Amino acid sequence: MEFINSIDFSEIIRQSQYTGLIVFLVAFLETLLLVGFIFPGSMALVTIGGLVATGHLDLWPTLFWAFAGAVVGDNLSFWIGAYFHDPLKKTNLYKKHQEAFSRGEMFFHKYGVYSVAIGRFIGPIRAVIPAIAGSLGMSGRTFFIVNVCSALVWAPVYILPGFFAGDFYNDVKQFIQLDLWSLLLIAICTLIAYLTIKYSQHTKKNIAYITLLLVSLVSITMTQGSLL
Repeated sequence: MEFINSIDFSEIIRQSQYTGLIVFLVAFLETLLLVGFIFPGSMALVTIGGLVATGHLDLWPTLFWAFAGAVVGDNLSFWIGAYFHDPLKKTNLYKKHQEAFSRGEMFFHKYGVYSVAIGRFIGPIRAVIPAIAGSLGMSGRTFFIVNVCSALVWAPVYILPGFFAGDFYNDVKQFIQLDLWSLLLIAICTLIAYLTIKYSQHTKKNIAYITLLLVSLVSITMTQGSLL
């Protein structure tokens, strides 16, 4: 478990020539029955989104491979549930996560076909809903259609947050030339300035001093950024 959580996916992708395959495998394992409980796929996909923002990956191919991995992972889980439901109950992983299976069955009975799409975004039952759908007799054709449609939404939902966060940070560094710690320093100083002004009896005088302080900090960090 510790080994899996310690995997540096960003470094693996940077050094690999098979980036599409890696994205596919991450999405596949994240959605595969039971494996999704122990595999840190969600964080890995956000990290992959950050690599898209920094130019290490292309956006559309990355979204495609994430989509494909999710479709294959859920589809395999569905057929495992359909054909191996009884042997599956004897495994240690099933016994360990029996509560998740129980909750997943209740969720499926409540929402029916929609549970496949909704359950994909709910952490505790995401890794079991496809197998439950298969074990409870859902049509393979219906599952495949819902699986594909929901995966079209799922891939951007997990990839784009990392992409936009990384893209925003890159824009800040490019146009303002501030690093993350400088931005944090300015935010803290701004908060201190606000609290000082709010609770001070000499507001005008303090505004002058603190404004000068903030201008100095901004100037220093911009100069620092331009020299690096």
